Amino acid sequence: MRALRAAAVAAVLSLLGLLVWDLVHQSGPGVATKIDQGKAVPAPLLELPRLNGEGKLSLASLRGKVVVINFWQSTCYPCKLEARDVAEASREWAAKGVVFLGVDAQDLKSAGRAYLEHYKVTYPNVRDAIGKTWTTWGVTGVPETFFIDKRGRVVPPHITGQASRKKIDEGIRRALRS
Repeated sequence: MRALRAAAVAAVLSLLGLLVWDLVHQSGPGVATKIDQGKAVPAPLLELPRLNGEGKLSLASLRGKVVVINFWQSTCYPCKLEARDVAEASREWAAKGVVFLGVDAQDLKSAGRAYLEHYKVTYPNVRDAIGKTWTTWGVTGVPETFFIDKRGRVVPPHITGQASRKKIDEGIRRALRS
């Protein structure tokens, strides 16, 4: 019994140490906070396994293009409501060199893939099984949408909640101008 208590205490202390390390090594508030203040900031690193493909996808590989990043989850009702609009926008803006990237956050791989198939999402999607990117990006819930300009900067606006087609188009136009 004593060994079990010692192991439990060691586990709790280890987790506490990890939490403190993570807090100390964060670079201030997430991207969302800065964007909401009207600032353009360099896009953080993002490299995750592809959900609808093999290998990993790195945001850095999309440099030089306007990128729309949409955080979503298969069980999220507002995500389901916006899914077809986002997919349609991705098809229509592709001819102008705009790339959409979905980030399936804290979801099962099978549920995420079923969601993509159901809503006919064909743009690249990555999987963040534990939501690690949420802290860096400042995501507080899903769906959330960000816009990256050709220089690799996340630029306003930042859409929280269901993104309408009008808001998506406005965000893309703004990113193209910056």
